[in-house]
Amino acid sequence: MTKQFIFTVSEVNTHINKLVESNFSNITVKGEISQLTVHPNGHMYFNIKDENATLPCAMFYYESKIPNYSPKVGEEILVEGKASFWVKGGSLKLIANNISLSGQGDLWAKFEILKKELYSKGLFDPQKKQPLPLYPKKIGIITSITGSVIKDIINVISRNSPYLNIVVRDCRMQGEEAVQDLISAIKDFNISNTNIDALIIARGGGSLEDLWCFNSEKLAYEIFKSNIPIVSAIGHETDTTISDLVADKRAGTPSIAAEIIAPSVDQCLQNIDFCSDKIFRLVSNKIESNMNYMNNIKKRHGLHKIKYILSNHSDKLFRIKHQISLDKFKNKINQSRELLDSKYKTILQKANSQMNINYDKLSYYKNLSTNLNPENVVKRGYSIIYKNGKLVKSIKQVDTNDNLDVKLKDGIIETKVFRKKEDKND
Repeated sequence: MTKQFIFTVSEVNTHINKLVESNFSNITVKGEISQLTVHPNGHMYFNIKDENATLPCAMFYYESKIPNYSPKVGEEILVEGKASFWVKGGSLKLIANNISLSGQGDLWAKFEILKKELYSKGLFDPQKKQPLPLYPKKIGIITSITGSVIKDIINVISRNSPYLNIVVRDCRMQGEEAVQDLISAIKDFNISNTNIDALIIARGGGSLEDLWCFNSEKLAYEIFKSNIPIVSAIGHETDTTISDLVADKRAGTPSIAAEIIAPSVDQCLQNIDFCSDKIFRLVSNKIESNMNYMNNIKKRHGLHKIKYILSNHSDKLFRIKHQISLDKFKNKINQSRELLDSKYKTILQKANSQMNINYDKLSYYKNLSTNLNPENVVKRGYSIIYKNGKLVKSIKQVDTNDNLDVKLKDGIIETKVFRKKEDKND
């Protein structure tokens, strides 16, 4: 009789643990939350279940892993993590690294797949990103002119960088149609002769579904191909889209994009002061060095004229310094601010004018559709003939002895065809 090998409890549990961790090290499980418990130490314990089974789960330091989501009992979620078997207690648990709502989880999975694909192709490579111009003169803004985003951007630019010229391209910023709008806008800016130095693509916050058009692969390649540097400002700081990752610069919000697109007037003035002081120090040091050199020559050779020549140059240097004034630059800034205000008013006037034109067109088409409505045509003395419930448009649809329904404005006449006579001209 063969002797049977006897395992200890520890041996069995250890073997189970190895099997579990080697086969379920990186999995995603879908289920409904039940028995959720949050501990003060920052750990969260819960169960997920389906119609046939329950699986215990744990997420350690959950606030740092899911800062924008608070799970609730009854929600259907996707849990990403690894399975772990507690040898001492003999129990299985799923250690979660991430939790997302089931509906969003499908979109998030697509996002991650496209993100990895584009990363492997180099679209996120920092070395391929274009630097923003230090002192742009004209920028393009791609956004919706009906939202608050464009107002926020213009307010920030008016306050910080009023010398900038702005060109606004109105686009849909949500839905499948928005992708083609955005692609067309980027292409138009690149092929136009408007001398645009940088572009901002901006949209306010929203859900993952609302921002999904900015996760388009076609849009990502168009941003990557752009010869004009692009700043992406989509949603809030916690929102990240494929467009953000491909763009040359990402801004947490549209207002931040308006701040980083160009230096403020104060920054420009500080730079001018810095350069002015640096030039003055360089020239002063050079003159001082030459004067010391010439004084040494004078002491050795008695060349008195050199002293007067250097003194003359020193006087010229002080006069040049006093002539370097900020008044002219401030006047230029004021002129640019007035020009910006004028263009802003022009944009609003054109937008209002276009809305009036569209309203007139809508009224025209409404009246046209009302006049062509079959019910209204019948009220003017015409009739509509049906055969077996189908509209009769030609005598060729009718045969002798066919039963017809003649619809008038106040009722229907049932009639029968005794003979028909075709128009010889047809």
